[in-house]
Amino acid sequence: MGRRGRKAAKLVRREDKFHVLPDDMLSRIVSLLPLKEAVRTSILSKRWRSIWTSHSELRFDAASVLGINNCPALMSEDQPESNSQMLSSKFVERVDQFMSHRCQGLNINYFSVHFPLGKEFTSHIDQWISCAVMKGVENIDLDLSEEFRLDPKREYTSSTEFQIYEFPCWLSSAPGRSCTLKHLRLASCHLSALPKPEILTSLITVDLHSVSISDQQLKDLLSTSCHLEQLSLYACNGLFNLKISALNLQLKFLSIKHCFRLETIEIHAAELVTFEYGGHLPSFSFKNTPKLAKASLDFVTRSSRIEGVMYALTRFPSDLPQLETLNLMSILTLKNLQLPENGPIFTNIKQFELTVFPFDDDDNLSWIGYILKAFPLLQKLELNLYTPSFAKVQKDIERFLPECPHKHISKLQINGFYGNEQEVHLLRYLLQNLLALELLVVAPIKKGGRFITWLSKPERPWCKARLDRVYEWLLAVLPRRVRLEIW
Repeated sequence: MGRRGRKAAKLVRREDKFHVLPDDMLSRIVSLLPLKEAVRTSILSKRWRSIWTSHSELRFDAASVLGINNCPALMSEDQPESNSQMLSSKFVERVDQFMSHRCQGLNINYFSVHFPLGKEFTSHIDQWISCAVMKGVENIDLDLSEEFRLDPKREYTSSTEFQIYEFPCWLSSAPGRSCTLKHLRLASCHLSALPKPEILTSLITVDLHSVSISDQQLKDLLSTSCHLEQLSLYACNGLFNLKISALNLQLKFLSIKHCFRLETIEIHAAELVTFEYGGHLPSFSFKNTPKLAKASLDFVTRSSRIEGVMYALTRFPSDLPQLETLNLMSILTLKNLQLPENGPIFTNIKQFELTVFPFDDDDNLSWIGYILKAFPLLQKLELNLYTPSFAKVQKDIERFLPECPHKHISKLQINGFYGNEQEVHLLRYLLQNLLALELLVVAPIKKGGRFITWLSKPERPWCKARLDRVYEWLLAVLPRRVRLEIW
């Protein structure tokens, strides 16, 4: 037998071994492939034509459906609107074809669409969701954000305005079946009213990003979602007076960010553990949150930066005395705060992370003494410093900081440390007052400021030389009990 014949024989034998596997085993193997590769197996033989329909993870985006891997490259204000509409229609047509075959397969676990589709495609999107629900879907991720649009800079006229799709809550459970949906993420949609209380009863997590939802709709959602554990609201500007409350509410995680029309936030959540907030300063009311242990606050609007940080440092001790971890971002505020000499005490906080933006060279550092006194049981202090890159010439400023010996902080971490004079002064003061310090972490790496682009980089010669001098000084002055880590 020639070489080609031997190769052919080997191929046949391998195919026969694979061929003897039962369909359910082949389905499991194919389900491990990316969706696009799974569909390609349909051309292998007649038997393989429908094996791929067992794939349980359905993820549709520009790359998987249209083969567009770099959408930003196509985003141009000069691009004709007809081209964008053509791509949207082609996307919908291909997903239609796929879902018509997939409805014949086994259960669907995950269904996602990441593509800018508006109200004109409602019937198609509804049909996809209906198919996924009929197949017992547990995860739906629908992101129709205009940021995915191929012409985001276009100025829409009244006749061409992008109309937002309305997510049909009534489709979330199949007729005669209990709801299987556990995780729901929606972006750039309207949310329809809940037609009956048994809809969405199985939800565990809900993430709404730029979703049009009213106070009453959210109240209805919470009242029917008795298993809900995580709720995230981002840029949901239909909310004004938010009340997180429902009978037997199991909510453990709550995140509210950039909902700029909020006036009040009232929380009754006995199981709540983590609370995150970013935006302006509304009226907070924590009525029943005995387990709330972690809080993160970021007051980003100009009108509430000072008031927000003051609220966090002076009101949280009484509003949330059980709090154990606090993360606070200060934007253009710390050096301007008028902190009381004897402020309220955080009686239970063990970890405190503070972001200072910007950390100017004329900062008198009065806030650090206040923190040491206000957090007497603190064990870990993490400071994220953002010093402007143009602050190379240090200003001479007199700083008179009182002694504030602290007996419990064992770990100090300073991120964004470049060896500037005010940073060294801050570090020297902390080393003098942290009596129980065991670990000092110093990192020029910045943390928590994705929106900041004008900061110095440690690889610059002037910065590296300054850091080297600071590290030599640290090695000389650090007590033996303190371990130094440089990241």
